[in-house]
Amino acid sequence: MDISSLSLPELKKLEAQANQEIKTRQKDELEKARAEMLAIAQRVGIPLTQLIAGVPKNGVKAEKKAVAAQYRNPDNQEQQWSGRGRQPLWVKSWMEKHQSLDGIRI
Repeated sequence: MDISSLSLPELKKLEAQANQEIKTRQKDELEKARAEMLAIAQRVGIPLTQLIAGVPKNGVKAEKKAVAAQYRNPDNQEQQWSGRGRQPLWVKSWMEKHQSLDGIRI
């Protein structure tokens, strides 16, 4: 199909038709994938949610191991932080004053 000879209104109409066809095909592919996943879950005899979650058939998940703390609040020794995730407020306060985590590293 040579689109170089189409007028602007014709191109816009073609674009709208293409966008609609893309949405329709995406919906169809999604429904097909869901049906395939359900068929697999039924074939192996486990609930679909368990198949998706990756939980072993015995239902026991692997334990998450705690990460060792790397930083300790000098004002309250019970407050510790592993260095992962969001910084606690006491770490942010320390950083504002000292610009480095070196002073609170365990």
